[in-house]
Amino acid sequence: MKGSRKTIQFVLLIIIVAAGIGATFYYLEWGKPGITLDKPFDTVGKSRDVTITLSDNRSGIRSYSVAVVQGGQSRIVAEEVLPSKGNLEKVLPLKIVPKDLRLKDGEAVFSVKVTDFSPLKNTTLYEAKITIDSIPPRIALLSSAHNVNPGGTCLAVYRISKPVLSSGVKCGDAFFPGYLVQGTGRPYYVCYFAVPRDVSRTTAMTVTAADRAGNEASTGIPFYIRSNRPFRKDTVNLGDAFVQQKAVEFQEQESSLAGKTPTEVFAYVNGTLRAANDAKIRSVCAKTDGKRLWQGTFIRMKNSAPKAMFGDERTYLYQGVSLGNSVHLGVDLASLAQSPVEAANAGTVIFADVLGIYGNCVIIDQGQGVSSLYGHLSSLAVKEGDQVARGQVIGNSGATGFAGGDHLHFSVLVGGVFVDPKEWWDPHWIKDNVDKKLAIAGTL
Repeated sequence: MKGSRKTIQFVLLIIIVAAGIGATFYYLEWGKPGITLDKPFDTVGKSRDVTITLSDNRSGIRSYSVAVVQGGQSRIVAEEVLPSKGNLEKVLPLKIVPKDLRLKDGEAVFSVKVTDFSPLKNTTLYEAKITIDSIPPRIALLSSAHNVNPGGTCLAVYRISKPVLSSGVKCGDAFFPGYLVQGTGRPYYVCYFAVPRDVSRTTAMTVTAADRAGNEASTGIPFYIRSNRPFRKDTVNLGDAFVQQKAVEFQEQESSLAGKTPTEVFAYVNGTLRAANDAKIRSVCAKTDGKRLWQGTFIRMKNSAPKAMFGDERTYLYQGVSLGNSVHLGVDLASLAQSPVEAANAGTVIFADVLGIYGNCVIIDQGQGVSSLYGHLSSLAVKEGDQVARGQVIGNSGATGFAGGDHLHFSVLVGGVFVDPKEWWDPHWIKDNVDKKLAIAGTL
């Protein structure tokens, strides 16, 4: 009996000790609080926004401090001692302003410290080396002659005083990225950008740059508008055969059009589908090579006659009723049926498939944001990823997509924006607006 009583007492003692140890561990809480930054950073310019999330799921947050340490001195950005438990999470949207903190340009340490309400006062410390850089980049515009045509292309060449995260030209409401050229001399940037069809003297054309610290700079581009010719306006009378045929073709491609009338299908194709195709093209053209892949004048389809020009404003009439409007964003070239279509210049095929209103379509990247599009093809002779030479056959003309007869729809795009192809067919334009600018930049 005595032995069994001792055994029971020993077991009870073990249970009590274990419970005590468990309670101690639970009460003391060994886990440390958490620190999360929305975006880790290593540079700070004139200011830097950062959101810090502090968390502790047990006893809650007791205190925290956020500081920048430089030269042995700690500059407090934010700090607080919380009066009671229960603050399991604290979100701190902060702005670091070096000038207000009396920080100098150079190296520093960004420090975040948080302590919980446990009796052990568990503490987590986050530290990261950062660089204070308040000096914005300086932009030197190397190109001087910016003679532009409505709907055309312009090339800006510039140099930046320091490495930057991004640069390019803002023209009107659109932004076009610049591309670094190493060359044989000092590096410089090139930026091909699209000129709006409604360009005027008040149109904003500006080179912009932003460095890693968030410092920004800009400089205006002086330009001269060579012509203000109006784009053609055209009324297209649609026949029953065309409307019926295209309705059937697009209903086969898109099940959502089943049961729609031919006029409803036409309205969808000319509106919703056209806009979706434009968005797809911009996305495809964003996959551009940072190097120039093309050389010389762009090739025009052989033995062809233009049937529609860039910028033509069309109104579609069917049985006397308007079915909508559109702007023609290329040049239609007609020759013999199923004529060979050649690559206008060297580059990489970035799209070769069916593309809505363009039917069988090929898009070639010429590098540095320049690309060419070939629509309504009857057949394709290339695939995505192929490297093509200037003049290489890439397919045959046809009437696929939103086409009323066999022809090639040819477009040139800059930064995913359609521009007038006629400039790229003109050797004098290439010489004056591209080659001369690059030659000057290479010597400066």
